[in-house]
Amino acid sequence: MVDTIVLNVHIEARDGRQEDLARELRALVAPTRLEVGCLAYELHRDPEDERKFMFYEQFADQAALDTHIAAPYFRRFLSYREQDDPVLGQTVTRWNKLA
Repeated sequence: MVDTIVLNVHIEARDGRQEDLARELRALVAPTRLEVGCLAYELHRDPEDERKFMFYEQFADQAALDTHIAAPYFRRFLSYREQDDPVLGQTVTRWNKLA
């Protein structure tokens, strides 16, 4: 049995860049949810600090996650970040289901 992969991604925008980042993060949601092997892809925003975002991501296996990372829209997002990165900080934690 292959364990699903769960990612919890916390992202904080630079001051004044939160709406730019929000737009780019939202653009990832719809196409990612259509990917084979994407079980969940939920974007959240901190109600007390509009600069903070969190993704809850669940993929069927490593191959599904690899497909997501290689997708053109995700590659475009990475390119966007290389131009003038709106991200102050990011933490990614990876989880496997125990039971």
